[in-house]
Amino acid sequence: MNFSAKPSMRRSTRVQVRIPVAVSGTLPDGEPFMEQTYLLAVSKFGARLKSRYPLSPGMEVRVKPRAGTTEALFRVVWAERGGTAGEGEAGIQYVKASNLFGVVFPE
Repeated sequence: MNFSAKPSMRRSTRVQVRIPVAVSGTLPDGEPFMEQTYLLAVSKFGARLKSRYPLSPGMEVRVKPRAGTTEALFRVVWAERGGTAGEGEAGIQYVKASNLFGVVFPE
């Protein structure tokens, strides 16, 4: 048998986690929000989080680990809608590169 592995299209390894965080921002209707939630995965460039709010691509949100004092600004790059397996999940990307969560990634 000849197996062909496709190269990963990802820019960075994803690490599955459950990091408690505070997330805040402004919803598309102009209403501010803040919630205590958690990250499901992190990479060098961003994270996947769980939210009870309707996040939309292009929104900016601030994320602060509950165990830390520093926060970072992220942009929502995708969000799962109601009725899907990943309902309430969103992909966020650092606006300015950082290592807010202290995870070391292989090069």
